[in-house]
Amino acid sequence: MQAKVLLAALWLGVAGRASALQPLEEFLRGARSASPDNAEARAARRQLDADADAELGRALPRLSLQGQYTRNQFETTVELPGAAGGPPARVTITPKDQLDGAATLDVPLVDLARFARIGAARTGARASGTQAAATELRVQALVSQEYFQLLANRALVGASRKALEVARASLSIADERHQAGSTGLLDVDRARGEVERNVQQLASAELQVALSARALQSLTGIAPELDGDRPLTDDLHEEPPLERFQPPDEKLPALAAAMEGREAAEQQARAQRLTLAPSLGASLTERVTSAEGLAGRDASWQAVVGLSWSLDLTTFAGIRAQDAAADVARAREQRARLAAHDDIHRAWSTVRSQIARSRSARVQSEVSARASELALERYRAGAATQIDLLQAQRDAFGADAARIQADADLVNARAQLRLAAGESLLEPPGGGAP
Repeated sequence: MQAKVLLAALWLGVAGRASALQPLEEFLRGARSASPDNAEARAARRQLDADADAELGRALPRLSLQGQYTRNQFETTVELPGAAGGPPARVTITPKDQLDGAATLDVPLVDLARFARIGAARTGARASGTQAAATELRVQALVSQEYFQLLANRALVGASRKALEVARASLSIADERHQAGSTGLLDVDRARGEVERNVQQLASAELQVALSARALQSLTGIAPELDGDRPLTDDLHEEPPLERFQPPDEKLPALAAAMEGREAAEQQARAQRLTLAPSLGASLTERVTSAEGLAGRDASWQAVVGLSWSLDLTTFAGIRAQDAAADVARAREQRARLAAHDDIHRAWSTVRSQIARSRSARVQSEVSARASELALERYRAGAATQIDLLQAQRDAFGADAARIQADADLVNARAQLRLAAGESLLEPPGGGAP
């Protein structure tokens, strides 16, 4: 529920009801099903689940059936003396046509290495599921970044259009003054050049909108609706202390996946050592044949209990390899732990920095806008040069663009902080892990 409230707060901070652009939540849900990264993570999870079931199946009793038909060129028979002086009996040793069938039940009784591998496979499957949750958060981070950048680019288009209108107004004033003989043609040419510079600026901003919209669509499978304006603001509130965003290690999906991967590697190493122990198994075979032969029976069974043990160089090499793999997994876990906590600290510090940056950028934008208006009035009255006017207008646009980007970065930083702390921006389906 907390993630849902956060999502609503982020949305209200950047959205007006009149705008047609879809809410962030819609793009996040689209990415859950359309993102190739999420699809790959889900497929990997299903694969490891199936591998764990296969490993379990190797330790369960196994039934195998076999049927065989034999056609011989010659039939072999023998005559045996009859019992108690009776007539001789003809016995077929090799018939021309023979049918044989066998059913064998193999039961592993004691196989310590195999049992240990089952546990390792199950742990690996759990790690894959946790990794899928980590991938979900990473995709949400990308979607959030692209979404707020799209809002910033759209706002920049509006600022560029406004700057173009101001430049055209300045050109009109310069032309009027030139017609009245109070200024030279150079001012008109400068004003016309400023108009064209703003035309290029607007074209560049529109290109960025198109590119960011395409990137967002590729991530989510949803085409952004770009009609209407959407203000991009933030109330500049401070975040809770850093400790609020430092959950236990097992609550951070990327780190939890590394911990489970390390555990699976250690279980594999133990399983490899257990190959030094012998294994005990049993089998029961029932055979049926159409040729009774000398035995005089068409069905018989056989039970076997066997103890097997093998030892060669590959056994010890396998132990060393699995021990090294466990060491690699431990190093990866430590790297993931450092990276996870560094990401949280970086995101929290970034929010603090972006709050100061956004507050300063807003003041700068407001002051620069007033300076531009004053410069235009002074130029119209002949109390300022055109160079002063052009510089003031460029400063105003640059400050407005910096304010837009600072606000977008701040809102995005708040979302990235939650994601770094393992909090999804969406309610997980069914209340489980995403």
